[in-house]
This record gives sequence, structure tokens and C-alpha cells, in this order.
Amino acid sequence: MRMFDAEKQVVADLRDEGTVMTVKQLPLFQIIIVRHPTLGKLVLIEGSDGHGAVVEVDN
Repeated sequence: MRMFDAEKQVVADLRDEGTVMTVKQLPLFQIIIVRHPTLGKLVLIEGSDGHGAVVEVDN
């Protein structure tokens, strides 16, 4: 498993490139589970300003 900070555009690109499986909206951020065609399963944590973090999940 690997986690890294991500700029707003990176979070948006990963979300658009993959298949969104689940979205959980919270007051300050949202959690998005994505199945990416080349990176596999990703957990995107997106803050209200669009910046966030990416977690690559081992299958």
C-alpha cells in the first residue's frame, strides 16, 4: 500500500480515468473509491478545495 499527497488536477484526472465504485461525502472532504485501468484500486481523499491524497490499495 502506498499513500501520497495529490494536487487538485491529479485527483480529478484519476477520478475521470477510472471507474468510480463508491463515493462517501463528509463535511470537509469526500472519499472516492476508483478502479483505475492501469493502477488498480485507488482511494482518493478530496478536500473541499480539490486537493487531497491518493492511496494505492493492494488487491
